[in-house]
Amino acid sequence: MAILALTAACGFELRGEPTVGLRTLFVSSVGSSEVMADIRRILATGRTKVVGSEKEAEASLRILAESREKTVHTITSSGRVYEFQLRLDVRYELTVPGREQPVIGPSAVSTTRLITYSEAAPTAKEAEEQLLYKDMQADLAGRILRQVAVARREMAAAFAPQR
Repeated sequence: MAILALTAACGFELRGEPTVGLRTLFVSSVGSSEVMADIRRILATGRTKVVGSEKEAEASLRILAESREKTVHTITSSGRVYEFQLRLDVRYELTVPGREQPVIGPSAVSTTRLITYSEAAPTAKEAEEQLLYKDMQADLAGRILRQVAVARREMAAAFAPQR
């Protein structure tokens, strides 16, 4: 009982259903986007309904760009690659119908991971790389949705009637 009280007092909360504070959201991208697919998948498990057009939605989340990069991070003393750095960058914005300025102007989020390289198991390392990219996509999708939730709360506070 004491542990429960302590964790509640410190603000600990189980992740639970994703909530962005919107009933409907239109999600689109300029070009193909794996992060957009993850965002849609996450929202499908929560209360926010992903709609097919901007007219039906309270807000519109647009993925402006998504890029992957793989660079050499560490080289051994014999000149062989030891580690690669994987990087995933996503640019996005959140707009609301009837509002000229975006709620979240063009913003960028990125994440990186290191992966060791093995000449003895290139196929396994390629599969590991794809799994890391999937993890990175899910991470960025969650971060973007948390930003949408924060922006939604700030918007509600800004438009609340003054007392």
